[in-house]
Amino acid sequence: MSGVHAGPVTIDIAAPTELVYQRLAAIGQGEQPNGERAEILEDHGGELICDFWTSIALPGGRDRLVRTRERVTLLPPDRIEYEHLDGPVRGLREEIRVDVGIDLGTRLTYAGVYHPTGTWDRLRAMVVARPAIHRVMRSHFADVRDRAEARASRSRVFAAEGRRP
Repeated sequence: MSGVHAGPVTIDIAAPTELVYQRLAAIGQGEQPNGERAEILEDHGGELICDFWTSIALPGGRDRLVRTRERVTLLPPDRIEYEHLDGPVRGLREEIRVDVGIDLGTRLTYAGVYHPTGTWDRLRAMVVARPAIHRVMRSHFADVRDRAEARASRSRVFAAEGRRP
């Protein structure tokens, strides 16, 4: 049985790739909206075990805070990989790529793949999980964009050129 793919979800950011990667790799640091948070449970250099609490919009206009435990592999300067060890999409493998974008800014790209365990799991992944993942990633990327562009505009080290596309 083939996997269910999520993504790609892409956004352009008017900030240098190094700054954007720093923001993404700063897991558990800084204020997050909607009660979202991350806690590093284990740190083995470039590999972390983390609990993430993510706000998920459910059908009917309700939100729910969902916890996942994930192995996070930092692969500087341009990639972070995630493997869901526990939670509603256990086994989901994700990647965020940080590439040079428009006007020397950054292009972030998310992609994931989930291998369902049966027909019901495949249907749940396609109808519920994939759209929720896309909403979460678009929101997360917009937050990263806003914070990175604000930081770049104040920074002498990370002076961004260009405008938001």
